[in-house]
Amino acid sequence: MKQKMGKYCYIYPVPTVLAGTVIDGKATFNTLGNCGVISMHPATLYISSDKNHYTNKGIIQNGVFSVNIPSHNSVIKTDYCGLVSGKDADKSNVFDVFFGESEFAPMIAECPVNLECRTIQHLDINGMDVFIAEVVQSYIDEECIKDGKPDIHEIDPIIYTMKDNYHRIGERMAPPFSIGKQYNK
Repeated sequence: MKQKMGKYCYIYPVPTVLAGTVIDGKATFNTLGNCGVISMHPATLYISSDKNHYTNKGIIQNGVFSVNIPSHNSVIKTDYCGLVSGKDADKSNVFDVFFGESEFAPMIAECPVNLECRTIQHLDINGMDVFIAEVVQSYIDEECIKDGKPDIHEIDPIIYTMKDNYHRIGERMAPPFSIGKQYNK
């Protein structure tokens, strides 16, 4: 039997990411659980953030930002960046920062995956700034690549369950685009 839970987006799991930008010459980061893939080809993603978040200002001004996927080792710093506003605290020294092709999309060296993004559309939806972006370049720690592909267990991303907890990835279950061939009608 199903229980009604109201109007809520129970889509699990949600990746925890750090959006990065530069404001007044300093790197700043915001922790987000609102991030997703729009298209693989071309590589397009979205992030969304409450309109009052400081990081949005830099994304709007610069037209570029980074999406950094932290591992469980960075959970304290990651949560801190979501608790404290860049208006009130300088977050430029929380992580080791590097830059790729843009001087306004700071990336976090401690994060095993970094995506350098260029905004292609900015939407205002229900008091949220939604940034749709093209991935200009992706960077992945070498030890997180197995057989030429990113290995989620090596990346060990922080997973967020809305209003609950941070979690880690579990066991492998089955190969996609293959296991379904076993279905018999």
